[in-house]
Amino acid sequence: MDIQKEIIRITSEYFEDTLDFQKLSNASKVFKSILNTICEQDLDVEEGKKDIALSNGKALGTFWAALCLDDLLRTRQFIRGINKAIEDKRKEDKKQIHILYAGTGPFATLILPIIFRYLKEDIKYTLLEVNPFTFKILQNIISKLELEDFDIDLINSDATKFKIDSKNQPDIIISETMQNALAKEQQVPIFLNLMEQVTFDTIFIPEKIELYLGLKKEGIATETLQKKHFIKVQKVLDVSKASVFSQNQSKTEALGQKSFSKMKTVIESEKLKGFDQLVIITEIQVYKDEKIGVNDSGLTTPICIQNIPEHLKDSVIIDTQYQISSEPKLEYKITLPN
Repeated sequence: MDIQKEIIRITSEYFEDTLDFQKLSNASKVFKSILNTICEQDLDVEEGKKDIALSNGKALGTFWAALCLDDLLRTRQFIRGINKAIEDKRKEDKKQIHILYAGTGPFATLILPIIFRYLKEDIKYTLLEVNPFTFKILQNIISKLELEDFDIDLINSDATKFKIDSKNQPDIIISETMQNALAKEQQVPIFLNLMEQVTFDTIFIPEKIELYLGLKKEGIATETLQKKHFIKVQKVLDVSKASVFSQNQSKTEALGQKSFSKMKTVIESEKLKGFDQLVIITEIQVYKDEKIGVNDSGLTTPICIQNIPEHLKDSVIIDTQYQISSEPKLEYKITLPN
């Protein structure tokens, strides 16, 4: 079997404009089976399940990182978004496009379906992975897929500290190192570090990640929750080039602070009627019209932070601020009326 051709055939489902969940599920299972076979390593071992704790968030253990492929809509939207970003950069008539992929996991899942669709001279890849066990598997995958002739640099490094060669600037930077509500993992510090080092026309994938305070409609069982059962009340965090670098602030000034504004949200009692939970909602704009909406993916599952008591007669006040630490998260303080 020609593995390269088989991966092109199987992953073509990700590029179909019509979303067919059954076909997408079947394709993902076959894609994952191919990767598990050629990696020649049991990921379900102690070393494979061990997360790496860092000062600004954790890097997932290899086993858990590999499971991200099972999040169907997440994988589809990222692959499609990356491909559209490449096509846009190709319109600029560049001799070669440079893609930096930070936090590849063991299989570089989001880029593998794309590599075989372009001539090897057209794109240069820099693949960063901090987990040594994951990195070894990534090296083996690249070798087994006979990608040595492609322009690929494999680097075992922490993307939050990685220094980009000023003479080799990436055109597209990819990182999907996040959980819902941007908790625990390194997505935000990775983006802050890399944004500081590139020009404003560098495309970041995802383009924008937004956190909102929101409400869940009352009386809906968890297993039946859908997008329509949530409403957004106020945006409390926006991670994107446009938000990180205001027009009147240089990159150095913005990133030198590396802190996010405190927000105060007041929800009037009248607005709380018909809702039973206060939640954090995540929305992701992968690239242009490729988006991951509320509850579409594990990345955008709303998180309940407070049950709403019945018959409230006064406003609820929520103070929020995103903090980067060994466990990054949106910190909040909720003040309920007496």
